[in-house]
Amino acid sequence: MSMKRPSRVLLPVFAVLGCLAYGSAYAQSQHIRGTVKSAEGHDVTVETRNGKSVTVPTTDKTGYYVVEKGSLSDVKPGKFVGITSVDRDGKQVAEEIHVFADSLRGLGEGHYPWDRDQQANMMTNANIAKVESVAGGDVLKLDYKGGEQTISVPSDVTVVTFDKGSRSDLADGRHVFVVMSKNEANKSAAAIVVGAPGVTPPM
Repeated sequence: MSMKRPSRVLLPVFAVLGCLAYGSAYAQSQHIRGTVKSAEGHDVTVETRNGKSVTVPTTDKTGYYVVEKGSLSDVKPGKFVGITSVDRDGKQVAEEIHVFADSLRGLGEGHYPWDRDQQANMMTNANIAKVESVAGGDVLKLDYKGGEQTISVPSDVTVVTFDKGSRSDLADGRHVFVVMSKNEANKSAAAIVVGAPGVTPPM
């Protein structure tokens, strides 16, 4: 029995890593942002930011993650991070940073278009190769499979930590970010990112 328990715990993570291993798949999936209204059976009801109620089906392959408040001290060389950035005068500037737990290194790796706040922005999931301090913040040198990026980080940027969670984190009122499966025949949540109390997933 003890040999099987770890596989049950890790299966959702491996399943999500499989479907989100390439950044393009991560970016092209439907995203739902809102607040948990209820979680009953296999369904999660989410009230979106525009007030619409959406029922999100889940499966035993749905991955659950939790984000908690972080700080710039968490952003250091060797860490695997996700950064939403916008172009300002030809430079990528971070809007938010989520610092992944080491066990999630490689999740959504790459540099690709994103849909945060309904404006043109990019998502970069990559390893921090170097941090340079500059006036008003830092500059990060990032590398990922097939490329590298330089992103400026303002001193007031939103930072969260990103780790594995469980379905029990889906308490009413929690803020969530949902990545839907691309399987048209069986639309369900591939991953649900839950904010700790008082935290909204910023991605």
